[in-house]
Amino acid sequence: MLLVTVIVSVRYTLMTESESAAARQRYEIEAQQLSQYLAAALKPLQRERNQLAIAALLAGAAAHDPDLAMVRWEHGGNATSSAGAAPLPDLAHPSWLGRVTAIEPLYLKLRVPLHEVGAGPGGAGPGLAPGTLSLWFHPTQPLNRVWRALRQQAAISAVNIVTIYVLLGLLIYLNRRMQLRLESATGRFQNGDLGMRMPVSGSPEARAMATTFNSMASQVQALVHSLQEQKERIEVTLSSIGDAVIVIGLDGRIGSMNEAAQQLTGYGEEQARGRQLQAVFTLANNFGHQALKRTMQSIYAGGAVVRAKNQTLRQPSGASFVIEYTIAPIRRNGDGGAARLSAAAQAGVQGIVLVFRDVSEKKQLIQQMSWQSQHDLLTGLPNRSALAARFEHELELAKEHNAMLAVCMLDLDHFQQVNERGGHALGDEILKQAAGRLHSFAGPRHYAARLGGDEFVLLLPDQPDQAAVEHTLAQLLALLARPYHCETQTLSVPASAGVTIYQGGDISADNLLRHADQALYQAKLTGRNKVHYFDVHLDEQVRTHHNRRTEIRAALRAEELCLYYQPKLDMRAGRIIGMEALLRWRHPQRGIVGPMEFLPVVEHTDLIVEIGDMVLRHALRQLELWRASHPDWVVSVNIAARHFQRTDFVPRLTAILAEFPGVPPRMLELEILESSALADIGHVRAIMLECQALGIRFALDDFGTGYSSMSYLKRLPAEVLKIDQSFVRNMLVDRDDLHLVSAVIGLARAFNRSVIAEGVETVEHGAQLMRLGCELAQGYGIARPMPAGEVLPWTASFAATPAWQRAALLPVDGMSGAPSIPYASLPSA
Repeated sequence: MLLVTVIVSVRYTLMTESESAAARQRYEIEAQQLSQYLAAALKPLQRERNQLAIAALLAGAAAHDPDLAMVRWEHGGNATSSAGAAPLPDLAHPSWLGRVTAIEPLYLKLRVPLHEVGAGPGGAGPGLAPGTLSLWFHPTQPLNRVWRALRQQAAISAVNIVTIYVLLGLLIYLNRRMQLRLESATGRFQNGDLGMRMPVSGSPEARAMATTFNSMASQVQALVHSLQEQKERIEVTLSSIGDAVIVIGLDGRIGSMNEAAQQLTGYGEEQARGRQLQAVFTLANNFGHQALKRTMQSIYAGGAVVRAKNQTLRQPSGASFVIEYTIAPIRRNGDGGAARLSAAAQAGVQGIVLVFRDVSEKKQLIQQMSWQSQHDLLTGLPNRSALAARFEHELELAKEHNAMLAVCMLDLDHFQQVNERGGHALGDEILKQAAGRLHSFAGPRHYAARLGGDEFVLLLPDQPDQAAVEHTLAQLLALLARPYHCETQTLSVPASAGVTIYQGGDISADNLLRHADQALYQAKLTGRNKVHYFDVHLDEQVRTHHNRRTEIRAALRAEELCLYYQPKLDMRAGRIIGMEALLRWRHPQRGIVGPMEFLPVVEHTDLIVEIGDMVLRHALRQLELWRASHPDWVVSVNIAARHFQRTDFVPRLTAILAEFPGVPPRMLELEILESSALADIGHVRAIMLECQALGIRFALDDFGTGYSSMSYLKRLPAEVLKIDQSFVRNMLVDRDDLHLVSAVIGLARAFNRSVIAEGVETVEHGAQLMRLGCELAQGYGIARPMPAGEVLPWTASFAATPAWQRAALLPVDGMSGAPSIPYASLPSA
């Protein structure tokens, strides 16, 4: 209001000044014009001395200017006067306006000369004295004009002000109505009506405010719902967790407690709520009670979380429990107005949460966990961790007393086959029975432990000599070799042992265990169900294996590994049917090195896979060259067990075959050892079937040296059986070998498999094989392995052996394998 007053005052002050200046200027101009008009009109009349006309002229002067108050004409002592017109009543202005506008009455006095031009003192005519014209003006009309302008502007201003106040009142009304709506909506929302929303209508401001309120209400509603859900989850969690929880306020009274707390304290929640904590959570001894009280005071003052163990909680019924508890503060986020709050509030603490649990059985559980951490759960024997501690102790005693300590590592032979045939349940039963025998055998004097899988360790301290160790281990292996009686079957699972003997010196328990493990490995290599003692020289050899593998890898990179080929012959037809690719090392210093001098070093490493891929590529490349002259030749390649049983063997082989599109896959024959195939017969069978789907053939190499079980032969889909050369070489002088060869040939015929004999070194070997029904052979009696460049010249000069062809005309012996004619009756080649 004051601002409006100031603005109006300034505006009207300026407007008054402006209108006054304009009116004053017009007022003065009109007065000047009238005086000049009268002076000009009076001259001729005065010369004529026409007083009546002069009087009439002066009387009518007011018609020209209403502001003229009085006019007087004086000449020669005569004066003529006339009064002006009176102000119009309807245009009267207030008396104060003159003071404000500074428009005052005006008086003009003019001296009017009456002589004519050329007359007078210097002229020809007579001269007349000048007259005096006096005019009095009253500013009635200027003031009226100013007042009229001010009154008009005042009316306009009044209309504007009224309009402004009306609009302002309307705006205040609308805002008040909007405020009332907001207050109503806010009140309902605060009273719990979270679904309250304001209608979005009215002015843009009202719509914006309603939209803002509705958005805020939606967010608050979502937050409240989230908090309610969180509260429900917390309540459900507190009621479902095993730990007891009590929430205490700043006054030390219980606010809530979960089901577990009710069970441990013996109080229901309704009974406990509002009571002091010490009245419900009653500790048996005074020391614990005082400690809890001090802890709560410390937490109220802003202290940290406190944990206590081995406290006894007593129920009203007299029952007690050993508990451990944690007491922690419940803090708020802010601390505004801390100067007006209590010490607990100033520390940001809103309450206390007490979490406790029954640990009466904890000691038993700790003992059980301690036992489990030191023992194997399946067998109950000490585990690797317990063995390490006991081993160090026994080793220190042996060093201190200069005593002999024998370290024996045992492994059940062919245990993997037990798992495959009977499942893990059968394997676990065998392990438990073997562990029981080992534990009983060890007794209090020795120490038995399980490392994992089917590996066990036996420590034999204070041994008098190695003979005593050998005697003890012979008894142990005999005990472990006894049949194991399971639910539906009886199994014999012998064991192998590796032994190292400590007789002084500075050596660690880990090295002794490694020596025993190496000895165990050698025991398995030499036939299983045996005891092997650690050999220092062998250990040195093992240490050099890494260097040798490095050398072999370098030889592979330098392309020093090459292939030799040994022909395979159809003795009946007298023709070469293919070649076997044999690996050789063209050593820079040692010359040609056979595979048995370097392959065993890498056969259990991934380097054998790289070598196998190289052999396949070289063999297929050579076969591609030979197909122009010998399209029916089949090349055999030996595949190591580690290479063949890789999960990516088939994809790798497929990629290699794709590199040689000119070689049909059926012209490639893969030879796998019978013994390696039996290690995981299911997996091997699956790989063989995948390869045969590509067209590849298979041969079981060294057949007869493994189990040679008919069930295994049935499960392995090999097209060819290769009779081991050790049987073929001695069959002419050893009837057992002759029967074995005859049996393998009969087995191949029964299962509709081809059979080829290795080790054919003489004409007599070939003739006897022909008599037994084996027509395919290879060996030194046919040709030694040769480089690829010598194969075609040798083939061109090859001639069939007549004795073999004559033997092919004789009838084949029966399965007994007894020759029907003496060897001497066969003519030599």
